[in-house]
Amino acid sequence: MKKRITPEKRVGNTANLMIFLGILYSSLSILAFTGCDFFNGRGYGVVTLIIAISVIGLGYAIRFGSQTCLYVATGIFTAAAVYFIFVFLSGKSFFTLIRLSLCLLVLSSLGRSIPAMIKLKATGSDPDRSSKYKNFFLRRK
Repeated sequence: MKKRITPEKRVGNTANLMIFLGILYSSLSILAFTGCDFFNGRGYGVVTLIIAISVIGLGYAIRFGSQTCLYVATGIFTAAAVYFIFVFLSGKSFFTLIRLSLCLLVLSSLGRSIPAMIKLKATGSDPDRSSKYKNFFLRRK
């Protein structure tokens, strides 16, 4: 018997996945800053850190119910997947294949979250229940 996932749970899981990948990429970029040649040679650096922080921000915005950020994240991960396909076909690196797999995982999760977010907005619901952090950052009372 297949367990039905609610739209709130689906959008929340997508946001959590994006936040996790953003934290992963930012920690790898920080390791590249510390002088680790392994990560520095794999393309991690300032640009990756900026992208990772943006992905974390988009993940939190999706968790708080921003439909625009969901579409922006879908566009960013589509562009990243196309880029990683191009890099993999030209260089055939194993690490590029891992990045491509993670991008496709997030992209499929984002694709399944778009109808769920539309359903949530139609019912006037939020993907994340109220929390003190959400109320503080969004200035809701």
